Amino acid sequence: MIKTTLIFRNAFHNLSIVDGSFRTCPSDDEWDKASKIAKFLKPFYDITTLFSGTQYPTANLYFHGVWKIHLRILEEMEDDDMVISDMAKSMKEKFDKYWDCYSIVLSFAIILDPRYKLQFVEFNYRRLHGTNGTKMVMDLCDKLYALFERYLHATNYEAHKMVENTSSSGASEKMRDADIASFDTFESQIFGSIDSKSQLNVYLEETRFDHNTHMDLDILQYWESNCGRFPGLSLIARDIISIPITTVVSESVFSIGG
Repeated sequence: MIKTTLIFRNAFHNLSIVDGSFRTCPSDDEWDKASKIAKFLKPFYDITTLFSGTQYPTANLYFHGVWKIHLRILEEMEDDDMVISDMAKSMKEKFDKYWDCYSIVLSFAIILDPRYKLQFVEFNYRRLHGTNGTKMVMDLCDKLYALFERYLHATNYEAHKMVENTSSSGASEKMRDADIASFDTFESQIFGSIDSKSQLNVYLEETRFDHNTHMDLDILQYWESNCGRFPGLSLIARDIISIPITTVVSESVFSIGG
């Protein structure tokens, strides 16, 4: 509504000139304040429109928007206008509470987007948190590797159960099957962890996609196409990136109300 009103600023001014009974035309200071508020609220409007839309946007799209909002809040907290400054401080309190809950999963999602990867997270963390941002990125990497380990053990367990349930004829054949099953389990436990880490390292070290060239990249399709190269990564990418934004955010997060 503020944006629409600003479009007709000159119309209101002209009306106040030709119609002496029109005494509610905003002053120049009020127009300037409305313009600043509209600029301040635009990223909030954009991100709210994104996650409340009908296209079911996925989690990897949200990190960039949240980062812009965080940056805007920090900037506006230092504004000379007390109305803007107080509004930003109120939002910052809610933002901190929200971001503590969701920064990890949202960071994982953007890392698994080949257009951004870890570099984008590190860039944002350093810009927002200074030198402490590097430590935060290292902690994030540790959590990402730990998550992969949990996925690895879960998939190994399922594979082991499938082997146990496989029947074979003959005592000697059963013995051989049991030996092979034990070997497969041993190999997956010892070398699977290395393979998992290698997948992650290879993915992170590969050159990022140009985000302008791949602006319309279907991220879920990308991981489906690359499941042969990154079998473990594709599983976690499927689970994390497919999380609808609507399940992790609420319009009330950035509300300046109660």
